[in-house]
Amino acid sequence: MENVDAEASEVKDKTLIIRKKWLELAVYFVLLAVTALYANDAFNLPGYGSSGIGASGFPLLVTMLIGVSLVILIIVGFLSKESQGGDPLVEINRPMKVLLSVIVMIAVVLALKGLGLIVGFTLLSFCLMKLGGEDRYSLLLTLPPLLALSIYAIFVLVLGVYFD
Repeated sequence: MENVDAEASEVKDKTLIIRKKWLELAVYFVLLAVTALYANDAFNLPGYGSSGIGASGFPLLVTMLIGVSLVILIIVGFLSKESQGGDPLVEINRPMKVLLSVIVMIAVVLALKGLGLIVGFTLLSFCLMKLGGEDRYSLLLTLPPLLALSIYAIFVLVLGVYFD
């Protein structure tokens, strides 16, 4: 019994407990900062030309939509009141899964040219879903290829952006 209690206290020492509301707000602010950096880079792209939308058109549109959404989420987060049961707590105890996810993302980005867009995004989606805890192979084998093909279709068929 002492061994179980010792293991439980060891796990508790490695677990960060934070209120869900503050964790969400922290993530929103980080995403807002990343969106601002993205917008700054988009402003440096060529603007509108005689052909219509320039290289900066789509990134700026995406940036504006994401930025407005994040500002609304931040306002709602600050104005929301605690529920009667209290603010739920979130335990952050998966540093190894997070580290593995970052490694997978870096590896796929580095190998993307050799893998190709569809295979690379399929592999990335599969690995991230598996690391996130998805165990149903019916989803693991269908969603990643569908996601990759959807991204490809949006860029090639809708936006007219072709990949080499």
